[in-house]
Amino acid sequence: MFRGILQRPIVKFFLPWMTLGLVLGMAYITFDWAVGAVIHYRRVVMTPDLSGKSVMESLNLLGPSHLGLTKEGEQFDKRYPAGTIVRQNPPPGTMVREGRLIHIMLSQGGETLFVPDLLGQPLRNAQTTLQNVGLSLGEVEHRPSLRFEKDQVMSSDPPSGTVVSKNALVSFVVSDGSPAGDVLLMPDFAGKNVAEARQWASARQIGFSMREESDLGRAPGEITMQAPAADSPIRPGDTLTVVVNSATSAVGANGSPIYFEVPQGSSDRDIKIFVIDETGEHEVFRRAQAPGSRIDLTVQPQGRAKARIFVNGIMVEEQELH
Repeated sequence: MFRGILQRPIVKFFLPWMTLGLVLGMAYITFDWAVGAVIHYRRVVMTPDLSGKSVMESLNLLGPSHLGLTKEGEQFDKRYPAGTIVRQNPPPGTMVREGRLIHIMLSQGGETLFVPDLLGQPLRNAQTTLQNVGLSLGEVEHRPSLRFEKDQVMSSDPPSGTVVSKNALVSFVVSDGSPAGDVLLMPDFAGKNVAEARQWASARQIGFSMREESDLGRAPGEITMQAPAADSPIRPGDTLTVVVNSATSAVGANGSPIYFEVPQGSSDRDIKIFVIDETGEHEVFRRAQAPGSRIDLTVQPQGRAKARIFVNGIMVEEQELH
């Protein structure tokens, strides 16, 4: 009897918890049965092949099967255009139930690079630089040169600053050094006064032709372009054609300043500066510059103007000129 009196409070204490446990257990069994019924009610469908398709195309393709998409990431892949699907999980042909999410990886296209500026570099150094940036050496052509020492790179194809795919071939024209005595090569007259070019042509029985253009960034009478190009073979009777700056005052102390510091890097940068004023667009600077060097110009634009600065063909800065 004494034991029965002790057991009643214990039973009364545990009875509500036992009842709650029973209710929760039945609720879990009911929920599990309901979820299972819903899942098994969904149709089993086959995952289509999404390779090479855009996200929108894939959604339209998955819609009738009630499947969805989720992006895992992106990667370079030259086989597929940027924005299209490279791979998927589950893979094509897998049987899944409706409502399943297909995990996809998108293509960023083929990896692209800039051709570095290797002008004047020894061929061996230029080849090493190409390999380091992910490009390959193409054909090598040797020519005599007045401007470059033996084995230095004279030009590249594609030119520096060109956007190419990874592992693309870059061909070089390499200097053989000074030409033989009977070979006449065209000097580089860019940046020199027209009188010097005229005198050179006259002394060698070379024809001379000139046309004028206004260039805000150069001195009057300065040669801006020439044909044939520097280091091209030329013979008596051929013609040298030059473009000469006709501006009466291209640079002056009271003009508008343009200042730019070349970005740091492992190679020279191809810098171009254009001035846009009321008379149109004028190129005032074009030159390969060492990383960290400074460009300081003074120009005299007409009216309201601005300068646009390009590095390796990409506009990086625009300056208002006053």
